[in-house]
Amino acid sequence: MKVMSSPMALALVLSLIAGNSMAAPEEGGASGGGWSPFQFSIYNPIQMVGESKDITGLRLSLLYGKNVDISGIDLALGATSSNNLTGIQMAGFANWAASVKGIQIGGVGNEVTSLTGVQISAFVNSVESDVSGIQIALINTVKGEMKGIQIGALNSILAPKSSSVTGVQIGLFNFAGNVTGLQIGLANFCVDMNGVQIGIFNYIEQGRFKYLPLVNAKF
Repeated sequence: MKVMSSPMALALVLSLIAGNSMAAPEEGGASGGGWSPFQFSIYNPIQMVGESKDITGLRLSLLYGKNVDISGIDLALGATSSNNLTGIQMAGFANWAASVKGIQIGGVGNEVTSLTGVQISAFVNSVESDVSGIQIALINTVKGEMKGIQIGALNSILAPKSSSVTGVQIGLFNFAGNVTGLQIGLANFCVDMNGVQIGIFNYIEQGRFKYLPLVNAKF
């Protein structure tokens, strides 16, 4: 009996994954394009399975990988893009996603619409809507509601006055609309507050004392 060599067996397995993607669209991912347990991408569209398929398992990308939904582990030397991520996403350059439930780590930055979990970046974390969790970066921006902790040099610098923070901001410069909690920094700014500011310069627009050094508060 002739035994199939290891390289041939590996090639067969990979071709089955790429071709069949484990499920019919009606059985598969939310995208309707099926799903695959593994993805390898050089630069989309040069990847094992098409971008319309979900990945439930592991995705590896060299320069840029793109799929609809990711559940599991997403690793890239360059950048990654997906609609919904549940799991861990790490990229040497940047991560883009609509919704993240888990952990994002980007060498330069992370950008999402909504986040439940943790964002860590050397430069910038950007969330267009709401956050429930932790942001750590040089610059953190949240345009909706922030529930959790922000640690950075500039926190919510682009936040509109309608934004809110429930939790803690720690940074050189902290900005927010309405704050329920604590701001600690060189300078702290907010529209309204139910909590305490600690810093060299503290500003509460609707506070009894708008400007105070060292400590300002409103309850």
